Amino acid sequence: MELIHEGKAKRVFADPDSNNRVIIEFSDSVTAGDGAKKDAFPDKGSIACDISELLFSYLEGKGIDTHYIKRLKGPQLLCKKVTIFPVEVVCRNIAAGSFSKRYGVEKGIKFEKPLVEFFVKDDSLHDPLITMGALTRIGLVSRDVLQFLTRVTLSVNYYLSELLKQQGLTLIDFKLEFGMTEDNTIVLADEISPDTMRIWDNKSTSLDKDVFREGKGDLISVYKKLLDTLRASKPEDVEIVKEVVQVIVEPKSGIKNPPGEVTKKALMRLGFAEVDDVRVGKVFNIILKKPITTEILNHLNIMNVKLLSNPISEKHKVRLE
Repeated sequence: MELIHEGKAKRVFADPDSNNRVIIEFSDSVTAGDGAKKDAFPDKGSIACDISELLFSYLEGKGIDTHYIKRLKGPQLLCKKVTIFPVEVVCRNIAAGSFSKRYGVEKGIKFEKPLVEFFVKDDSLHDPLITMGALTRIGLVSRDVLQFLTRVTLSVNYYLSELLKQQGLTLIDFKLEFGMTEDNTIVLADEISPDTMRIWDNKSTSLDKDVFREGKGDLISVYKKLLDTLRASKPEDVEIVKEVVQVIVEPKSGIKNPPGEVTKKALMRLGFAEVDDVRVGKVFNIILKKPITTEILNHLNIMNVKLLSNPISEKHKVRLE
C-alpha cells in the first residue's frame, strides 16, 4: 500500500480500492513532551484502534459525522479520505496537564463550563496555542468553520462524558482533529483514544497516556482496563440532546427598513440622542433533534432561501456561538 503520511503514532495508507478512502494503521509507539519521551509497547496500537473504533461508532450513532467506515484486520481502520484542517481542537472540563502549567492553575479544578482551545497543527512550531481571531486573520481556518468545530467538539464532549460517567469515570480533557471530505462535508477525524484523552476514575487515577508521561503505571494494563470498561457501557442509555442554532435575518444595506425608522424615532423621543440608525431584523431560534452537521447547515441555508428570509431585500446568517 502507498504510504501517504506517517505521524508519531499512526500511519495513513492509500486504499488500493478507492481514491476516496484511506487506511489508518495504529502503531505501538507512544510519545510525550513534544516527542522528548518516546517508547513502544506491544499491542498498544491494537488497543488504541479498538477504542477509536468503539468511540467513532458510538458518536456516529448519536448523529456526529466522522471519517470512520469500518474496522480492518489488525490495528487498522478504513476511513474516508479527508483534508485535515491545520488546527487541533482541545476541550477541557477540569484543569490538568499543559493548562495547569501554562496558567499556574491547580490540577483538578473543575471549570464552570467546558473550555474549547485551538492549537496550530504544526510540529515545527510545537503546536502553539492560538486564538480564534489569530487563526482567521492568518487564513488558516474561517470563523464559520471554527464555530462549527467548536459546536461539534462540545457535542462530542457531552456524549463521551456521559458514556464514561456510566462507569464512574470522568473525562478531563481531549484533543480532536477534523477534516473535509471531497464533497465538502466536515467530519471528525484522526483518532479518539487514551493517547488523545485524559480520563480519571473516582480516585483521580489516570486511565490514559499520563501513565506514560508521568511514569506511574503499566500503560498496556491501563489501556486494556479502559477498553474493557467502555465495552461494558451502554451507549443506548445516553440521551441524544437537542441543540439550538440561531438564524439571524437582517435588511440589506441601502434597503429601507420602516420598523427600524419607527424604532429610531421612538428612541430619540425618549432622549437617546446618540442613536444614529436602527435596523430591525428577525431572529429564529431553531431547535434540532441531533448534533450539528454539514448537512444540517446546508439545510438551514435552504430554509433561509425558501422561507425565513427574502433574498432580494434581506441577508441571513447562521449563528452557532
